[in-house]
Amino acid sequence: MSRRSKYPEQFRRDAIELVNTSDRPLRQIARELGVNHETLRSWVNAAKQAAEAGPVEDPAVTDEV
Repeated sequence: MSRRSKYPEQFRRDAIELVNTSDRPLRQIARELGVNHETLRSWVNAAKQAAEAGPVEDPAVTDEV
């Protein structure tokens, strides 16, 4: 069971977007946001993995011919 994050989902998405679009180092962005740099790095890595995996297909919605 995972623990609920103290950071809202929108905050995490915005932080990931900032890392991806900024020319500043991740550590600097983390410091400015008040987040541990390893926490921010794990958010960015998880987002990359999710993007590479593509959309999750719901087997209940799959068309069978």
